[in-house]
Amino acid sequence: MTSVSELEHRQHRDGSFGARPDAAGRVVSTIFAARSLLEGGATDSPALPAALDYLTATAIIDGGGSIDGTRNGVLPCYTGMLANLLVSAGRLDDARPLLEWIVKYQPITFGGMVYLQPSGPGWGEYLHRRYGGCMRSTTCMLGLVPTISALVAARAAGVDIAADAHLDAMRRLLIDRHLMIGRSGAVMPLSGRTTNDPTGTRWLLPAFPRDYVIDLIDLLSLAVALDVPREAMQEARELLESWRLPDGTWPMLGKRRILDAYRPESVSSRQPSAIITARVRALELG
Repeated sequence: MTSVSELEHRQHRDGSFGARPDAAGRVVSTIFAARSLLEGGATDSPALPAALDYLTATAIIDGGGSIDGTRNGVLPCYTGMLANLLVSAGRLDDARPLLEWIVKYQPITFGGMVYLQPSGPGWGEYLHRRYGGCMRSTTCMLGLVPTISALVAARAAGVDIAADAHLDAMRRLLIDRHLMIGRSGAVMPLSGRTTNDPTGTRWLLPAFPRDYVIDLIDLLSLAVALDVPREAMQEARELLESWRLPDGTWPMLGKRRILDAYRPESVSSRQPSAIITARVRALELG
């Protein structure tokens, strides 16, 4: 495990985290480090505002969230993550360009059905190829969940953002796919199949610290916020309930490979996680 003080010791003078020699190359590691502090409850650490200052200055390019400080480094998943991070930290003005980018450029499609296609020119052709296609006909959930969750969080924080069309489209998509069910009727793979994960569905496991991969609680949180009907969440609710420990708490089951992150708890299928339990209870599923 990594303490707050240990993580603070790793921070560069410019507020960033990571081993890359160039400041722009440390965007991704800094996002993950800042998320771990915020989501782990270490909000009084001076490392958090310093990291957010660095990200605001380095990672927002023409409104999009860039992984390398360039326009071609802008990706929906990191745009959504960064917007969520800034909104959660109360830095609403800093988040606004990212939120406006989402409304202007983020399509919502799945299985050949277009739920929403923003008018006007797209952001860039490279998004139809990179990482399997961030904005192809089957939109990547790694981009959709963070971006639409950021719009939800912004609305809850009082940000006036024209998000109605995106929120409605995402609600319809989640209903159609029962949150986690792909076109084949099976739980959808998300971040690749491996020898240890032949179905590609380990992404569902509740995890901390967080990286670019969403988990089942992320998905359920968005569904609840969008008022998705109970019947469309049945499979996800049953899976979440299957992980509950006898004392009514939830364990941390997922492991993310992040070097620079606050880690107050360990992965364990038998021990309760305060962080995961709080995330589940915030869903108020009854």
